[in-house]
This record gives sequence, C-alpha cells and structure tokens, in this order.
Amino acid sequence: MNVNPHPRSSPSEVLAAHGSQGETGTTVSQTGAFPFTSATQPKRADLPFTVRIVRTDEQLERAVRIRSEAYSRHLPPLGELLGTPETIDRKSDAIVFLAEGKIDEEPLGTIRIQTNFDTPLPLEDSIKLPDEYKGRPLAGVSRLAIKAGPRGRLVKLALFKALHRYCLAKQVEWILIGARPPIEQSYLDLGFTDTFADKQLRPLSTAAGIPHRILSFHVFSAERRWYDLSHPLYLFMGNRFHPDIEIFSSVNNMWARPRTRGKRLRQEKKHIEVPIV
Repeated sequence: MNVNPHPRSSPSEVLAAHGSQGETGTTVSQTGAFPFTSATQPKRADLPFTVRIVRTDEQLERAVRIRSEAYSRHLPPLGELLGTPETIDRKSDAIVFLAEGKIDEEPLGTIRIQTNFDTPLPLEDSIKLPDEYKGRPLAGVSRLAIKAGPRGRLVKLALFKALHRYCLAKQVEWILIGARPPIEQSYLDLGFTDTFADKQLRPLSTAAGIPHRILSFHVFSAERRWYDLSHPLYLFMGNRFHPDIEIFSSVNNMWARPRTRGKRLRQEKKHIEVPIV
C-alpha cells in the first residue's frame, strides 16, 4: 500500500514547474510534446535533495518515520503499526530508498522494493497473479511515502526513477504495486497498467486487508514507450543525468557495505556512480 499526501499532479505539470527542458532549450509544453533529435544527449540536472539506499539503522529509522507520518494522515491505525521497522526491511531481497534534503538532510520520501528472485512477492500471499507473470523476474513496490511540502511531487518522480533504474540493473521485467483509490491514477500517469483485466480492487494482507487496485509496469519497454509518445517523463527519466540519484551503489543488498557518516560519507559524494541513459 502506498500513501501520497499531495493532490494529484501530472508528470508534465511537475516537470514544467521545475524547468525541465528539451534539446532546443524549450520548456515541456502542456501537452508533454518536445523535440527529439539524433543528437539528443543526457544533460546534468541537479536536484535539491539526494536519493540513496538505506544502509544504516539511523537511515532506516528516518525512512520509517516518514512512513508512519504519511500513513497516519489517512489510516491512523496502520500508521501507528508502521512506527517501527518491518522484518522485510532487512531482508536480502529488499532495499529501501530514502530521499533527503541536501542542506538540512531532512527526510523527504521513501520507497521499498523487493524482488522475487528467491521467494514470491508478499503481494502473492493475497492474490494469484495472471499466467503472464509466472516465472518472470518481478519486483514488488511498497511503503511509498512522501513528506508533505512543495518538493513532494518532484521527490516522488525521483524515487520512481531510482526504482526504474534499479530494476533495469537487476534485470527485473515487471514492477507490481497495490494502489489505493484515488491514488492509483498517479501511477497510471507514470505508465502503470492494470494487472487484472477486471480492474477490481483486491484486499492485501500486507495492508491490513484494505482493498487495492493491482497495477504493473513493464520495465524494459518503458523508455521506448515514453519516447514514442513524446511523454514528458522521457526527459526526466531518460534524457536527464541526475547525480543526486545514486543507483549503482545500491544494486547489492542494502546492508552489504554499511555506510558510516562523517569523513567517509563526504568522500563518497565525490565519486558518485550513476547511470547515464
């Protein structure tokens, strides 16, 4: 289950508000159209926050705090239950991303990803997936939470980019998510589609039995689909180099190389490995 405390906003509105530009320097139009050329190259775009893998107990506590705050605004009982880390947060097949402000290191958003490489997704405890997903490399997304504020929508897009790039690196074919109405529309805007043709809500044991719409996202074809549609997400996802979104340092298990604060962390910032697509 995922909680978005902000009013719905389309990707084009968010990107235009933050000055996303096309190859010729023109701002993305309201229709999402922008010029493409064979010379199009990724351009560096700095964000006012960072997105990194959680590697320490301190970082996990900050992610958990955002979860609890966000869920408590809509579902207080569940928010209270999420006030402490869950067992899955430290599992070898799961990672947690955390977005934090550059200046004040304020936690702004978080998302959790779990693959089915070793065990079925938690989602499958509640539903039987269609045959097309059987035997395929999958990733389940859960515990998306964004701190209320003016940066919230951009933080969500950055977390989605981290999710997409991580799944590409791990060769995950499909991303699955359970979304509670009316929040599911924001995922449809990103390119998610219904996993089940009937589009019916299904209760999830991982969300206290609350019904959710099950959505899926095909990882490998995403950039081509955005490109063909002149979708504004192509600029942010495929034609912008965001050094503040760290992915390659996140591909291994999150506790494999614990990160300590202080001098070592400052040195790591000088050598950020990020994908340029």
